[in-house]
Amino acid sequence: MLTVLADGGYAISDDMDIPGSGTTDFAFASGWLLEIVNLRCGEYHFYSDGHEVKPAANVFGVFYPPFTLVRAFASKIKGHVRGIGSEKAFPQFPADPFIFETDFNGALNNVADVFEILDSCRNRQSIEINTKASLISLKTKRLIDENYLTFPSISRIAKRLKASHEHVSRQFKKDYGLAPSAYLHKLRVAEATYRLSLGQQIIEISQDVGYNDLSRFYKQFRKTTRTSPANCRQMLDK
Repeated sequence: MLTVLADGGYAISDDMDIPGSGTTDFAFASGWLLEIVNLRCGEYHFYSDGHEVKPAANVFGVFYPPFTLVRAFASKIKGHVRGIGSEKAFPQFPADPFIFETDFNGALNNVADVFEILDSCRNRQSIEINTKASLISLKTKRLIDENYLTFPSISRIAKRLKASHEHVSRQFKKDYGLAPSAYLHKLRVAEATYRLSLGQQIIEISQDVGYNDLSRFYKQFRKTTRTSPANCRQMLDK
């Protein structure tokens, strides 16, 4: 369930129930999110630089800054997650994603709670997919992040970087495990999911996140989330 807060942020609270196993990449657009996960059973961890990054306890926190791309593994999970996020930027917040230990057990109602949690957290472990990505991939990612709503053609980005489309795509996939076009679509779907939670109309969301063709928007949304925009809205409203 997602609840919009008075300050424009949002709070989430949801049960986790994943019967199968698998690894997935997911991205965050212009907003940040802090989660506290309470894992009753199963396995849940991340990958950074090709290595597993596992939480030290069944209750742990995760911080995702804007334009985060992470790789997570889940197997037979049952538990609960609660969190708080916002599109409002705070320069004090860390720039990279990480998991951490926390004793915070209160309600997550506003940004002040996030400051308290981050100030008191312990044993930070980076979950950045690649902490040593090549310069051309970092520049490509930054240009996509800055222009993801206005159709940043990968060919145009490559030209701006004075490199071939093939080289940019090959190096980006080598560094991040997915093509730059796939990352672009993940950002757009992340933005669309947030706007669905705010009650915006699907056709308006499609246009606002860069899809003039509604059928293409549905295709990319389902490919990324394995559900439709309408079903996603229903799940967010529960």
